[in-house]
Formats: sequence, C-alpha cells, structure tokens
Amino acid sequence: MKRSTTSALTLALLAALAGCGTGDARPAPPQLGEIPTITGVAQVIRPIDAYLPTTAQTRTVERAAYLTSADCLRRLGITEAPGPDPAGTEPAARDIRSQLYGYFAPDRVAATGYDAVVAVGTGQPASAATRQVLTGRDATGTPVTEFQGRAVPKGGCLQAGLDAVGGAMFLNSDPSALPGGGPKEPLTDPRVVAADRQWSTCMKDRGFTYATPAAAYMDPRWRDRTRSAETPVSHTPAELATATADDACKRSTNFMGITVAVQAAYDRQYIAAHPAELATFAQGVSRHVADAEQVIAAGAAG
Repeated sequence: MKRSTTSALTLALLAALAGCGTGDARPAPPQLGEIPTITGVAQVIRPIDAYLPTTAQTRTVERAAYLTSADCLRRLGITEAPGPDPAGTEPAARDIRSQLYGYFAPDRVAATGYDAVVAVGTGQPASAATRQVLTGRDATGTPVTEFQGRAVPKGGCLQAGLDAVGGAMFLNSDPSALPGGGPKEPLTDPRVVAADRQWSTCMKDRGFTYATPAAAYMDPRWRDRTRSAETPVSHTPAELATATADDACKRSTNFMGITVAVQAAYDRQYIAAHPAELATFAQGVSRHVADAEQVIAAGAAG
C-alpha cells in the first residue's frame, strides 16, 4: 500500500501547533502511525475490526433467528415465510457511511450517487395474518395472544427467533456496540478538521459548497423515504455530479487515508484502556454464535 509522507508531515505539524502556546489543558490527540493512501473500501482496515463480529458470524445469527421464527409460524399453522431467507441472499456490497467519512463507495458513485434512497416494505410478509403473528401485534398495535386457537408467543414469532439467539437478530458490528461505546469518533481532532477543510476547498473549486463529506452525504435532496420497494431508484444529475466530485476530492486530498489513520490512533488508545472488557465482549460473541450454530444444526437434523 502506498504511503503519503507529505500528508503525514503536514498533519504532525498541525498536531504540534494545536498543542502549543494555547495554555489548553486538554490531552494531546493520540499519535498517528503511517498514513496510507486509500482509494478503495477494502483498504479501510481499523485495529478495532479484530474485536467486532465478522460478516459470517452475523449471517449465522441471522439465519438461526430466521429459522426459529419460521418454525414458530408453522406451529401456528402459517406456511408463509417470515421474509427472505438470509441463506439465499447475497451480502450487500460494502460501503462506508458515517459522520466521520460521509459516504465512501468509489466503485459505485458514478452510477448510484450516494445510494441514499430508502425503500419501504422490503422483505415484509404479504399476509396481514402473518405480520400479526410474526410481530405479536395487530394493525392497531394491540398485542396478539392467540391465532386460530393456538397461543402466540409474547412479542410474536419474531421475538421467539430473537430469543433463540440471545435476544438479538444479528450481532452488531458497529464499534459503538463495544463496551463503553467503543472508540471515540474523532470529529474534532485537529487532523480531521484539517482534512475536512482540504476536502471542502477541493469541492468548492468544483462548484460544490459543503463543510464536510458527511454534510454532502446527508443533503436532503438525495433522500426519498416514501418510495416503495417496487419503484425504480432514480439518481438526479445533481446527485451523481456531487457524489463523483466528493469521491474525486477524497482521492486528491487523501481524505480517507488521513481520517482512517486518525481513527486507528483512537482505536489503539481505546483497546489499550479496555483489555478486560473487550475479552468479556469477545466471549459473549463466541457464545452468541455457538447458540446460533446449535439452532441451525437442530433445524437441519429435524
């Protein structure tokens, strides 16, 4: 992976200036390691990733919850599935969306822009009866306790599926789920502020005015929360132009390399401060996955 030594030198100087001559008693930001040049999503690798559930682990838990919910429906005389089977769906192509990075999916922005359109109704069972038994509530929100003379579990068959895997449909792979809320997101770190400023200047030179990549991604013009699952997604020329310029400016300023390096420094600081809590968290993940594997194995045997 290429390294951006000029950026590293510039940011080290910025960090030193931030801590000098101000009389500020706040602790200095954590020291950076090497700053990578990042041009693709696969290059975004953080120290905290080693402590988060993997995609395979998450899908195992999702599958166990789905199978348990489906079995619950069948016991109540419903043959309709509780939505799409996780085993038959491909994982979505990875992208990055956060307050720190904004949106990063350089291989797709030219065609899909910020990909921020939300479809409603995707994956929901068609039958009203199935939805009631699955959620344990009718259309008015009143709890459903029985269906065709059979007792409905509290919270419905969906909750029965969740209970079978420890109370969660999937393992949360967001660092904020870690003990103590996980590593700090360094939005105000002077190195990130400088990277935001460089990116913003680049965008302004291209005719777009945003203070941060997150502001560009969250622009309400790119969002339509009323679209149904059947309606084709449409991306305006303005969205595609903005997202393409955003990506170009991330590349020309090495925004991703700088901010990933800063976030990695906070990851290392957090990991060093929470060894016991992270060990306990890892044990919980292992138990969670083992429970899900037993549910899947029992279903296969049955």
